[in-house]
Amino acid sequence: MIDISGFGASITVLAVQSFPVGFSLSQFADDQDPLAVEDIEATAYEMLMDGSIFIFDKAVPVKLMVAVIPGSSDDINLKILLQSRKGAASIIPLPDVTSMVISYPDGGKVIFTNGSIIKGPLADSIQLSGRKKGNVYTFVFGSFSGAQSAKQVISGLVQTFTSLL
Repeated sequence: MIDISGFGASITVLAVQSFPVGFSLSQFADDQDPLAVEDIEATAYEMLMDGSIFIFDKAVPVKLMVAVIPGSSDDINLKILLQSRKGAASIIPLPDVTSMVISYPDGGKVIFTNGSIIKGPLADSIQLSGRKKGNVYTFVFGSFSGAQSAKQVISGLVQTFTSLL
């Protein structure tokens, strides 16, 4: 039986300027999806005049969202990271490159690099029930590596080897 449990997953965020040593995320919200990686569309297509389809590869960023408990140390660190990227009157944000390492409980590990935090709340919201809402932060990354299974590792090695030929 395949273990699909997400309990025990951890995330490490590194930002060159803001958090060069990095920080770990483990205080995930229970009212939002703790980690959501958007699907990517790696190829595009066009219908040609003769009715055939032209398919081509395209560069596409990886977008993911992380939801944390409001007021937690994880939330505070993400707010600091977000605020460091936000420009304002007489404030020019420093260029910052963010990386993220996601470790799954089954031993899989994926690494996202060449990215940035792009969206999130600067203050906590309150739900109709009177409880603070989990804060969701959105990141975008240009590169992906790692694997969640041995089969994926072997596939990546084969792809790398064949691209060298």
